[in-house]
Amino acid sequence: MPEDQQLQFQRVKDRRALSVQVYDQLVDVLRKDAVPGALIPPELQLSQDLGVSRTVLREALRLLEEDGVIERAVDPRRRQLAQPGSNPPAFNAPLEQMLSVSGEMSLRVVRHGPLAPTSWSRNLLETPPDCNEVIARETLFLQGDEPIASALEVVTTEVLKGARPIDAGAPPATLLHDLGPKFRSKCVATLWRLSKATSGGRSRAGFKDIDRDVPLVTLTTVLRRNGKPVFLAKYLLRLDMLSLNVGNI
Repeated sequence: MPEDQQLQFQRVKDRRALSVQVYDQLVDVLRKDAVPGALIPPELQLSQDLGVSRTVLREALRLLEEDGVIERAVDPRRRQLAQPGSNPPAFNAPLEQMLSVSGEMSLRVVRHGPLAPTSWSRNLLETPPDCNEVIARETLFLQGDEPIASALEVVTTEVLKGARPIDAGAPPATLLHDLGPKFRSKCVATLWRLSKATSGGRSRAGFKDIDRDVPLVTLTTVLRRNGKPVFLAKYLLRLDMLSLNVGNI
């Protein structure tokens, strides 16, 4: 990107943590208006544009580097939008960051809210016997009108208390994305199991009419924080229309 092509940032001003607002603003502008390798403005200029302290900005930049959105430039004092494949998403990244498709991908939240825990979620989340409610979200990934993936994610109500508030007005996203970079930065993947999808997977929203010959796999993952399971997901992936990219844990 030429030096005279300026990225336009707005001052952050809602009630969420400032570093989270800065993170979201940078992701939105960089992915819409910048190309891989585009330099991010120096910290002093960027903090003035966003109306935040350099301490808050540095925390957001650190999280962006951890998530593979930005990377150090040739001059290590500067950062740039990461080159494709140069820093693949970690195993604790949201599914939308792991998927590569040819063309535009959209998301639709099919359902979100409390559910009674099943033996599957009780076992993998290690919930106590008196736990009678978990929070689940099902998100459908589309290319045009064609379903290409589905995410079923489960957390306990306790986890949501400590995570950033989920913004109902934000664009559709997976639950792990909306739990925020601070939540993800403290999590490690302790289960990452890929297997052939059973017939039950085709009951997911959007997949009921998919031809039986279409290759489907499921990816089950558990994230732990301080040794305790805090996030569970089962992803349904259509391998004829996407690829899955991950890097270091």
